[in-house]
Amino acid sequence: MKKIFASLIAVAILIAIVFITITTQSYRFWIQDPSSEIDPVLFEIEQGTSFSAAADALEEQGLIASDFWFTVYAKLDGSAGSIRAGVYQLQPKISYANLIDMMTEYTAGADISMTIPEGYSLDQIGEVVMSKFEITQEDWDYWIGVSSPLEQSSDFIRVNKPDSVDLEGYLFPDTYRFYPDATAEDIVTTMADEMVANVVKSYGVEGYHSAEQIYSDVSFDTIHELITLASVIEKEVPTSDDMKIVSGIFQNRLNTGMALQSCATVNYITGNDDPAVSAEDLGIDSPYNTYMYASLPPGPIASPGFAALEAAMHPASTNYYYFLATPDGETIYATTFEEHVANKNRYLY
Repeated sequence: MKKIFASLIAVAILIAIVFITITTQSYRFWIQDPSSEIDPVLFEIEQGTSFSAAADALEEQGLIASDFWFTVYAKLDGSAGSIRAGVYQLQPKISYANLIDMMTEYTAGADISMTIPEGYSLDQIGEVVMSKFEITQEDWDYWIGVSSPLEQSSDFIRVNKPDSVDLEGYLFPDTYRFYPDATAEDIVTTMADEMVANVVKSYGVEGYHSAEQIYSDVSFDTIHELITLASVIEKEVPTSDDMKIVSGIFQNRLNTGMALQSCATVNYITGNDDPAVSAEDLGIDSPYNTYMYASLPPGPIASPGFAALEAAMHPASTNYYYFLATPDGETIYATTFEEHVANKNRYLY
């Protein structure tokens, strides 16, 4: 009798487990709907990825509760072999049915990755953008030009960008993801917002600050000047440590009325990329010729990355006034012009 009773209890427990499992998985299969307050997560399936590998990754990222039951559903549905490679925007705990629909149809979840290196000019950024999106040169020029609609935004009023310059330097270099139908407005606005966010981040304090709060500790009248110097630093030296020292050198020069004497600004005029510009180029009469004019150029010459922004914001305090780059990439510093000439003879000739 005891054995029969024990068997009945075991069967009852088994039935309860089966019932709970069926109820739970049915909810996850078809009914489960994530909260709209949960931000979507980017999930990539690379070419050649197996369904089981994709299911494992989904569980590891917390997008599904169980890779086993997700696989069971896909096999019952017959869709396990139909998932497509791509990048998807998924919300955690989405129903398996909706998830499978997205991963097999690959429509609304698709996006395009775009990487803009530090130091790229507007022309170079435009080439990347137009190679990936159906955006015309005319539309791109409209949004990055001197009369860009972004001029009316509060951020650009705050940074005091002159009306005479375009958005050179104002599009932050980074890796972005956009939907295939992204417009020039979408891309330019996003990248400009990132630049403002990184200027604030380089200040070193959480939260948004007014222009006065940000540039009160440095030798600038506007954030535009800060971004301008950061762009020159970006083009002059490659490492964050050298950027801070070179920033200090440029600050020393500006504070004493000395010309910046940056080859990078002359290259901006000519479109070249020469480490040492020619005597003919040095004679070009342009406000961007920082050998001829003892001030910052009118605007940025490229898009500075975060390290360059941070260097412009927090220059190293030194007695250096000169620097040069050796053929092997080392940066050599000098306090006096005589030392600088000696360094040239030692490292360059």
